[in-house]
Amino acid sequence: MGRDVMGWAKTISVISFFLLLTATVAWSSVSEESEKYLDPEQFNVAVVAPGDSISVNLSSTSIVGQREYLVMRIVEGDSPMPDVRLILDSDDCEWIEPGFLHVDRQLESDSPQFRTVRVFVPEESGTYVLYNDAEEGDLWLVDDIKAQTMILENSPVTLLVMVTGCCIGGPFGIIGLILALIGWRRNSAPAAVNIQAPLMTTDDIYKALHKEQDMELTEELVPGPFTGMQEKTDLGKGVESGNQEEGVNWENWDNG
Repeated sequence: MGRDVMGWAKTISVISFFLLLTATVAWSSVSEESEKYLDPEQFNVAVVAPGDSISVNLSSTSIVGQREYLVMRIVEGDSPMPDVRLILDSDDCEWIEPGFLHVDRQLESDSPQFRTVRVFVPEESGTYVLYNDAEEGDLWLVDDIKAQTMILENSPVTLLVMVTGCCIGGPFGIIGLILALIGWRRNSAPAAVNIQAPLMTTDDIYKALHKEQDMELTEELVPGPFTGMQEKTDLGKGVESGNQEEGVNWENWDNG
């Protein structure tokens, strides 16, 4: 049973390895194709200079629900806090602070590092006016939902392979590791020793029977090692008793 478990563990581990390897290759391919959509300088809704404003058409919904627009800027040392507004018919657009999912973006070591400073959540679609009231620093308005949609449209098969490899390869690897531990523990357990006497054939029975008869016959023909000594002892005793009787007879004759 331990060997069967180890066999399954090896098979599942090999499958997991190839799935994760395929996902890694697919991710590398997708990363190269999606760089232009993740770079705010190449793919953005609008760029606003300090003290300037621009009109943009924004949508409030997307295929995944509420739409969000990110306001990003280049991080350069101690940059001042952003002063930005998004207006629709003299009403300020609702916004939230960036969360842990809004990480900094730097595609290459020598490229600028972009940071999300504000997230606008428009309640309705329309033409908005974006104001950059800061004294320095350009601002980039980025639509991440649109960028992700473009990536999905350009390489759907590669993304599907990457997601499938990650979602299946990871659990398969964990299952293979668990089965390997179970098989290793079973193989390391002491095996019970089962000694069984071999079945005797007709020839074996015949040889054993005749061997016993031959041994009995040999015991009858070969005298024991102490047989001669016993006979000599008995003979000596007979001679000695005869001499004693003869001596007694001569004494009786002399005494008349």
